[in-house]
Amino acid sequence: MERRDFIRRSSLTGMAGLGAAAIALQSFAPAGGERSAKTFNVLEYGAKGDGQSGDTAAIQRALDAAGAVNGTVWFPPGIYMCHQLKVPAYVTLLGDPVWIFHCEERGAVLKLDSADADCLLDVTGAYGAHIRGIVVCGQRDAKKPQHGIYLNNPEKWSPKEDTLVIDDTKVMNFSGHGVFLRRVWLFIVRHSQFMYNNGDGIRLLGWDGFVLDNQFSANGGNGFGCDDCGATVMFTANRVEWNRGYGLYIHGGDDWNVTGNSFDRNHGAGLYAHRAQAVAVSGNVFRRCGKDSSYLSEGERSCQVRLEECQGVAMTGNACLAGQDDGGQGRFTPQVGFIVRKLSHCVISGNTLWNGYMDEMLVDQGEHGEDFIFKDNVGCPKKA
Repeated sequence: MERRDFIRRSSLTGMAGLGAAAIALQSFAPAGGERSAKTFNVLEYGAKGDGQSGDTAAIQRALDAAGAVNGTVWFPPGIYMCHQLKVPAYVTLLGDPVWIFHCEERGAVLKLDSADADCLLDVTGAYGAHIRGIVVCGQRDAKKPQHGIYLNNPEKWSPKEDTLVIDDTKVMNFSGHGVFLRRVWLFIVRHSQFMYNNGDGIRLLGWDGFVLDNQFSANGGNGFGCDDCGATVMFTANRVEWNRGYGLYIHGGDDWNVTGNSFDRNHGAGLYAHRAQAVAVSGNVFRRCGKDSSYLSEGERSCQVRLEECQGVAMTGNACLAGQDDGGQGRFTPQVGFIVRKLSHCVISGNTLWNGYMDEMLVDQGEHGEDFIFKDNVGCPKKA
């Protein structure tokens, strides 16, 4: 791949992991009490946070001041009406984290106030930026696709690692994607929630990612979607539920670890990998996926997992369970445990599908290359 050649030419092999470790270990600014000289309170720059005043200019002044010293911008609790904020490199946006499941506007809320903006937070070129403890809220009914957090490299990759970190943050109600990372190189997303966005919770074109302990709920597209190039991603301990597309959609790319996640009641398959290489899938639960796949490419034949045109996929130690909507409502799905086509050097083995499907454990559409193994999987259909 282009990425591999670029890294070899630059003699940077292995440095992405070291950079991620350094970010994970850096200290956070204190959430309360005294603040350092490098912490900039947006209220002191004229922001109101009253849910009515336009705070874009004031917040941008605070961001620019922090950018001059690699500092932190502090958001006291409030609703800040703003749009298209340009985040400088090596700056932290910080609020007190608030855990809320529904789309409530609590804590430090940045709320989109423009129907013409492309996004709320523009993190293009914001190397080493850290977004922590913020609620990022959009206009879901906007006529144009607007994204919550947007890294936009439309043609060329970043010249160095982006090292963007999104932590303890909620991104909700955007007409586009909650987060759109377009040609990103090294990112961390953890302990966060992406909910009720019209597009994907997160859309990725890039590599070197750590996606840990997040929730992707009720998005209009996929929970997490990857197009054309998504490589070297650790997708671990996430809950991916009720998304109208697929739970996790991998199209192209290589080197994915999909481990310890819960995929629940997504309209399409919990996992759909297409033209992916070197993917390890283990220790996940796929529960009642395929809620309504009629408008997706698999049609009415819903499934828990779909693999097509892949090489080097190992899928073992996963559990599948069929079911219906909460409260005993809706139809039982999926019809099928696995749908597979055109696989080579792939193994699906040692999975359990007790009550894991309605009709068939496997639909094999053939066209496989060398060494496709499906064996030692156990299970039974669920009786509605």
